[in-house]
Amino acid sequence: MEENTTIEMKILFRKEFMLYLLRNGKTPVTVYAFCEDIGVQEQEFYNFYGSFKALEKDIWTEMFENVSAILNSDENYPEYTSYEKWLSFLYTIVEEFKSKRSYVMLRCEDLEVKELRPWFLDSFKKEVFQLVGEIVNHGLESDEIATRPVVTSKYNEVLWVQFLYVLRVWVNDESEDFQITDAAIEKTSVMLFEMMKKGPIDMLIDFVKFAYQNKAY
Repeated sequence: MEENTTIEMKILFRKEFMLYLLRNGKTPVTVYAFCEDIGVQEQEFYNFYGSFKALEKDIWTEMFENVSAILNSDENYPEYTSYEKWLSFLYTIVEEFKSKRSYVMLRCEDLEVKELRPWFLDSFKKEVFQLVGEIVNHGLESDEIATRPVVTSKYNEVLWVQFLYVLRVWVNDESEDFQITDAAIEKTSVMLFEMMKKGPIDMLIDFVKFAYQNKAY
């Protein structure tokens, strides 16, 4: 099957699935019924997706890819600080969500606050973690982010939790032009990147190490 045909078919399935979900508020009963509704053979679906869940994961991955393309098209992006790169991602992904707000809200409406690994974000999360890895490495090289034993390897988890928080805020945001979401993005990003910088915490760690190594207590 030609690559263009593959892309077109996957786009068709994603589009029709979202339309079905939005019109009916639930997943189609069977792949057979879904394919019959859109006029394709059931086997055509399984040529690309093994299940509706796999299709939905692809919807979110596509949203990430759209955002990534926008960021990479900005000739100034490589020169951004780590903070600016992460901020750009959050603002741009929110814009992407706006184009599919009804779908995103429907999928997230029953998401529990403590849920850190929603199944539909599996593939999306992997992409975000890769992006965060690049951003953190950039920050470590420029000394914007401090290297800390154990903690540094957890920065991706911290920023992932922030993303989930921003997503929840946006889903429930009824303010004009989503001003509450914008404020949430800015305030949480400032706080987290300030914490990742070298500062009082590092001074305390250095002192404790000094005191222990020199028995200065």
